[in-house]
Amino acid sequence: MAISVQHTVHVNLNCNDHEQHKALLSKLGFSAASRLRPDPQDGKDMGIQGDVQWAGYAMVSGQDWQNAMIDLLTFRLPPINGQSYESLNHIGNQALIIAVDDVEATHHALRAETLPFLGPLQTTKGTGFHFRDRDGIRYDIIDRRIRNNKQPGLAGLVVNCSAIDITQTWYQDHLGFVSLSDAPDKTTLVATDYGCNNDIDCLHLTLSLPHRNNFIIRLQQPEGIHGQSYSVPNHVGLYRSAFAVEDIHQSYDRLQQQGVDCPHPPVYQDMGPGIPVDGVWALYFFDPDGNCIELIETPKIN
Repeated sequence: MAISVQHTVHVNLNCNDHEQHKALLSKLGFSAASRLRPDPQDGKDMGIQGDVQWAGYAMVSGQDWQNAMIDLLTFRLPPINGQSYESLNHIGNQALIIAVDDVEATHHALRAETLPFLGPLQTTKGTGFHFRDRDGIRYDIIDRRIRNNKQPGLAGLVVNCSAIDITQTWYQDHLGFVSLSDAPDKTTLVATDYGCNNDIDCLHLTLSLPHRNNFIIRLQQPEGIHGQSYSVPNHVGLYRSAFAVEDIHQSYDRLQQQGVDCPHPPVYQDMGPGIPVDGVWALYFFDPDGNCIELIETPKIN
């Protein structure tokens, strides 16, 4: 039996300059709910030897803290490193799906940015576009009304997987996600839309929590899938996705019973000044392709 996930807390975005990214995300309708600047703390339970420290912002698009946020971080200890996935068929967390009120206005607002790629605006059903930020991280921009989102914001995460059936089963059996279709569909990632050299055929399937469908996980298995997911938490890119649970120790025990490899038990983490909680209990583990999953015990707000 899957653990009981309450909602999606955030997707972590590691960048070289969180102030620069904060300004970019403001053009997508996000604002900083709080600044993140904890003191250095032991990083062993995050898979880091020695102290770990970061700075950044919890970026939100509304007043409801149960809507998914962007955990925007620049690592200080150890320093941020690496680069985001360059190819569309690389294993790992590939893109943020952002729902906006006005796709055309958002596209226009981004024209002034010095972006590596700003895709063409699509005007057919499925209106949207794709772009990469200065760190090469990909965003898929959609009209919120397509998915009947009640408000704009972080609507999902694109995850490239080596075997879509295995990954689908894992998210269903362990985290309680459900599929929105009976079987994977076939689609083509068009080169001109994504700024790549060749069109790429792929299978895709959409998952959501059964009781909260305002955040989706779009699983993709592109042809020529290759590589491995980010191996360290301070790597540039979309490192992890985080989900809320009521009792993290109970969730840890259940995952252990199900054979999920959790390298470390839950750890209590300081959130630093300016956050309405003293800290949170967190648990880190990995999906079949090594993408980091975080569980957060829902804290009591001060």
